Amino acid sequence: MRRGDLLGERGRYELDQAIGRGGMGEVWRAYDRFLDRRLAVKFTFVRGAPDEALVSRFEQEARGTAWLEHPGVPTVYDFGEHRDEVGGPCFYLVMQYVEGMTVGDLVDAHERLPVSWAALIAAQVAAVLSVAHRRPLVHRDLKPRNLMLCGDGSVKVLDFGASVSLGPQDSRATTTGFGGPYTPGYAALEQVYGSPEPRSDLYSLGCVLYEMLTGRQVFPGVTPYEVIRRHEDETPVPPRFHRQDVPPGLDALVLRLLAKRPDDRPADAEEVYHRLREFIGPLEPLPGAVDATTSVRLYGDIVSRIEIAETAPAVAPVVKPTVLPDVDDVVEARAESAVLSEGGRYTQAAGILSDMIEPARLALGDDDPEYMGLRLDLADVLFRGGDHRRAVVAYGKLAVELAEWYGPDDAEVLRCREQEALCHTRLGATAAAIRSLEELLDDVTYEGPYNETAFRLREQMARLWLAAGRTGEARREITALADDLRGLHGDDHPRVGDLEALLNELG
Repeated sequence: MRRGDLLGERGRYELDQAIGRGGMGEVWRAYDRFLDRRLAVKFTFVRGAPDEALVSRFEQEARGTAWLEHPGVPTVYDFGEHRDEVGGPCFYLVMQYVEGMTVGDLVDAHERLPVSWAALIAAQVAAVLSVAHRRPLVHRDLKPRNLMLCGDGSVKVLDFGASVSLGPQDSRATTTGFGGPYTPGYAALEQVYGSPEPRSDLYSLGCVLYEMLTGRQVFPGVTPYEVIRRHEDETPVPPRFHRQDVPPGLDALVLRLLAKRPDDRPADAEEVYHRLREFIGPLEPLPGAVDATTSVRLYGDIVSRIEIAETAPAVAPVVKPTVLPDVDDVVEARAESAVLSEGGRYTQAAGILSDMIEPARLALGDDDPEYMGLRLDLADVLFRGGDHRRAVVAYGKLAVELAEWYGPDDAEVLRCREQEALCHTRLGATAAAIRSLEELLDDVTYEGPYNETAFRLREQMARLWLAAGRTGEARREITALADDLRGLHGDDHPRVGDLEALLNELG
């Protein structure tokens, strides 16, 4: 990339100067030549020519990031592909330009932060995560350099372009050889082994909070491998050991965030937010970092006074006449939704299907195949669009009803059950996901223990066991699975190599 390079349709975005570099890409300040405003452009380099699957994956992540409209996240304006003369092919995100100081630079400048400032910054991050995790979007790379403290004291969580809600098969290779992307020193173990979930971000937040309070990383090391192993094997030294003015309650919260097992951490980001509020007191000046203006204080003061009453006067609902569709209307709605979904417009596709569900039921009946197909389409669109909270309910109901009509061994019933388990995984409900997969695995082995569905389920279950801290069981299952695949397909089967690499990482 060079200053003056143009991106986008009709060269809309002009690069100005690089403002950040990492192993996977660069961030540049740029200008929108049409709207005359300053922007930030994040480039992500890829190895080789981007294939259709990779382009689709990036587009999905870009849309997921753009969906997260929150004051604590830079707004995403655009995305695209680019070929740099030096770096080669890459994707880019065009985002709001944020001025301020990263928490990493802040800690470098102040060595360690006042307790109230550390709690305030972490609470703002938790507030952002509470919204993202409802999608759920897992950030996967929270670290001091990805948190920006603005001049008014607000915090922006950067680099949600790496966020995604992942299942066990979706890990990517990094320079360390482990699943990623992530930064050693801030990643939870389940994320390192390829199964990130919402509470993985809480672990990373604990690492950041520890560093803000103490001025040091939880487990420093010379190499990424050493750092990862220390996170896996060692117990963190309490923050109060390094700094006596850390309140005992905050000390305990940090250690809970740093628990090895996700189930031992706080339940969710909202719980962390409320706990952190207890430790926010009067804020000391942070020279060179925070300079709150009157206009910002006025806005913040009035927004903080928004409080919705728990009860409200009853208002009679407006009843609109319902026009029932016929079969052709349902077929047309499904076709329109399919086109939108193929184009990545999942929210719009889901809206069309959702609006049609109840009228179709009334017009066609519960047992009509077209009505059932409509529900299946909606579940799939919700899943593809990342709305796993609605998808898990939809798949669960469909699995039960389809089993009553076609039997428990029907292919669509088994698919819905597997999708339901995968939704649990992406929602961070590891125990529910394991339970669902174990039950499903018992039912799919009627074809014999060596069918491809069983292989896939066994690997998913083993990776979830890793995430749940059941390392011994996971190691045994991965070993057995690698042996079975080797026996059927030979040593050159790609999954054999992946599983053996994972076993090597487990030690």
